[in-house]
Amino acid sequence: MPNTCHLYIYGDIVSQQAPSLGQSGAVSLTSVKDAYTSNSSCDDIVVHIHSNGGSVFEGFAIHDFLVATRKPITTVVEGLCCSIATVIFMAGTERKLTENSRFLIHNPWGAAEGDAAYFLQYANELQDEQARLLNFYKQRTGASTQLLQSYMNAEKMMSPQLAVDLKFATGIIDTARAMAIYRNHLHNPYQVTQQNNKHMDKTKKTRFNQLISGLKNLVKDFTSDGSELHAANKTLAGNAGDLYFEGGLAEGTPVFSDEAMTIPAPDGDYEFEDGTVITVANGQATDITQPSDTTTTNDDPSGKAVLASLRKKLASLQAEKLELENALAESETVMNSASKALQLAKSSYRPDKRENKFNRASGGNRTSAPDLADKMEARRTELKAKKVGKST
Repeated sequence: MPNTCHLYIYGDIVSQQAPSLGQSGAVSLTSVKDAYTSNSSCDDIVVHIHSNGGSVFEGFAIHDFLVATRKPITTVVEGLCCSIATVIFMAGTERKLTENSRFLIHNPWGAAEGDAAYFLQYANELQDEQARLLNFYKQRTGASTQLLQSYMNAEKMMSPQLAVDLKFATGIIDTARAMAIYRNHLHNPYQVTQQNNKHMDKTKKTRFNQLISGLKNLVKDFTSDGSELHAANKTLAGNAGDLYFEGGLAEGTPVFSDEAMTIPAPDGDYEFEDGTVITVANGQATDITQPSDTTTTNDDPSGKAVLASLRKKLASLQAEKLELENALAESETVMNSASKALQLAKSSYRPDKRENKFNRASGGNRTSAPDLADKMEARRTELKAKKVGKST
């Protein structure tokens, strides 16, 4: 069986090189080197990490030492991997996180003491270290500078899946499954052969390619000309990268950090080069403030009056929008009622025709009405006869 050297980055990463440092809950290059030297004949190295970070220089030194051993290295996060501990994590050819771990990258920061010239020098040094970290992450993950910088600015904890998606990690450890595999290997450590592993990888690759092909065909079906969908983007102020979205940017629009629109933008406020400011929550734009042509004056250097005016206008527009929505709902109700009435008017139903009772004889059989002219003539004849009788 292979001889594995286990190293533990548990605690803060410090630059003190004391021999007994491991008992203080901190880690340095010396403590890591001493632990490796005790088993330097090992075949491979497993580095266990649970650290909030610490010294930038010490973290890079530990990373370089591990890589210089030229041994196969697996790094495993077992809790937290933050700040400079992420650089040590990247020393692994296999980089994994347990399912409940968290991962965080951010811009370097620190404290200084001295005169103005020293503060300026210190600020430049911080910018240099930020550029070095950014370039390091870019080389190791292949992600764009803008995307990585957006996550460094956000300082948000990443889930294991997001760390895998960004190519920081190569896999996630299912704790329950890992324990089952471990127990199984106690009985039969050679059960899974190298040949079986290759067959499984080939099968997964084939299924993955089939899935990608199917998704591409689905996208073509939903586009009129079969062309690929392209993401719209806006550039952030201060050369901080881009945010991506589909169509026009409005409240409720999903916003992403990558051009493929697979990674939701971290929560926070973002300002674009054109002056537009948006708030992102749960991967969606929740508040959008358009730039104003009104410039600040000495009476209002911070633009508070302008901002208050914009907020007042926004509240007015939102109230107007609510009124329009209510009016629309009422009109829809009226239209529905009118539509039902129109349907009834168009109905082919007719009630049974009533018969005129005055046209019925006492016997119940229908007869024709007497002619009016005949009646009048009979009446005249009767009157003439009476008149003749009186004269005689």
